[in-house]
Amino acid sequence: MLNMTKDEIKRLQDQIEQTAAAHIVEKAKVRQDSKFRSSAVNWGKSIEHFVPFMTKFPLPPEDVVFLGMPIDYVGFTDTESAKKCKVHFVEVKSGVSFLSTKQKNIKKAIEEGRVVFHEIAVDSNRAEIVEE
Repeated sequence: MLNMTKDEIKRLQDQIEQTAAAHIVEKAKVRQDSKFRSSAVNWGKSIEHFVPFMTKFPLPPEDVVFLGMPIDYVGFTDTESAKKCKVHFVEVKSGVSFLSTKQKNIKKAIEEGRVVFHEIAVDSNRAEIVEE
């Protein structure tokens, strides 16, 4: 800096001011985008509670249980029949959202039949596994 001319110093100061101004603008854009994404996520989390009451939902609302994470719903149909009984997993997505890696892994496990039923008997302060 000792060997710099006043013009060079002025040019660098101007450059710093322009960069700082651009940073402020970019920071505002990022904040706005963050607020938008947050509101979209909140809307999605709110609406997913009402989805079972929509006309094209694949199951009667009374046959589903809301889980929320990592899969939104699990439903049961024909539970009175040993041959027709089915378990349904339902994930609700809105906008441009897509299945997370965890959700894709769960979907694949279901499709490949890697589903396990655990029954646990609870007796006072002790829990033991009945079947596995």
